[in-house]
Amino acid sequence: MHSTPAAPDQSAAANGIDVASFVPKTCLAYLRDAQNDDGGWGFTQGLESRVEPTAWCVLALHEFSEGPGVNEAAARGFGYLERTQLPDGSWPATPGQEQGSWTTAPACWALLAHREQAHERLDRGLNWLLQTTPADASRWWRFVRRLAARRSVSSQSDQLYGWSWTQGTASWVEPTAYALIVLCRGPEKLLSNDARKRISIAQKLLLDRMCPGGGWNCGNPMVYGVAGEPQVVPTVWALLALRNSGTNEYRKSLDWLEANRGNVQSLASLALTKIGLDALGRSDPNLDNSLAASFRDKDISVVNVPAIAWTALAMSSKRNWLKLTMPGETS
Repeated sequence: MHSTPAAPDQSAAANGIDVASFVPKTCLAYLRDAQNDDGGWGFTQGLESRVEPTAWCVLALHEFSEGPGVNEAAARGFGYLERTQLPDGSWPATPGQEQGSWTTAPACWALLAHREQAHERLDRGLNWLLQTTPADASRWWRFVRRLAARRSVSSQSDQLYGWSWTQGTASWVEPTAYALIVLCRGPEKLLSNDARKRISIAQKLLLDRMCPGGGWNCGNPMVYGVAGEPQVVPTVWALLALRNSGTNEYRKSLDWLEANRGNVQSLASLALTKIGLDALGRSDPNLDNSLAASFRDKDISVVNVPAIAWTALAMSSKRNWLKLTMPGETS
């Protein structure tokens, strides 16, 4: 059992909100109530269970394992992930699909919290990630990309690839970041020379996809000569995936996130901003109060479930879920 950690300055009140009790009384209580009978979670309370929100909820509940019903809810969520894993080791994006998807990475991330019980399932999921390549890894795709580059459609390298949202499609920033984060935290035995090469190529892809002024967006960083606008969500995940890179591009993107923290509006983006800045050494104690206060005028029953899970994770001072072990390093 772990005691519920107190984030910086949680003894203060945020516009009448007791920040110290905010996670157990608001976030975790909501997640327990929103859990479906099958043990999973939908994107909002009452919707059909999906792998993605379930993975984030399992991580959040495991991070704060003390409290009424928390361990039980986490165990039921873990059971849902066990039952929905496909025979090839992957997880589907939606119930009933027989093809693996990007949700394999967050599912594996959640299984890392239950490593002792789930090592066989975890190994199969991570192996699926290592063996799956997107469409832009093929020679035909690279040929098409070279033709497009001649029209100045995009300045991206056609030699790099990461992971896609669904099989048979192109690489994208967020699924690539998720896969990198979980693979670099996985068992060392899985990291063969080919696996390390795969990881290196994907890391280079993220750097190649960075927007000119720093940060990342959901699409291309530059199209028809126009710079893309960075967004918080893909920027935080990419930074966490590249946290040990030490490149100028990485530092520029971290500077962008820090400089724009006061402009963040949505709950999900605010939670991820705090997660990123805390984990990467740029903590802003004011974000604790801002995050808690943002619930004041919201109807939490319609708030996106992953956003509530991220909010709980953002409030953790332990950050066990983010203690990554990179290849060649010790925990």
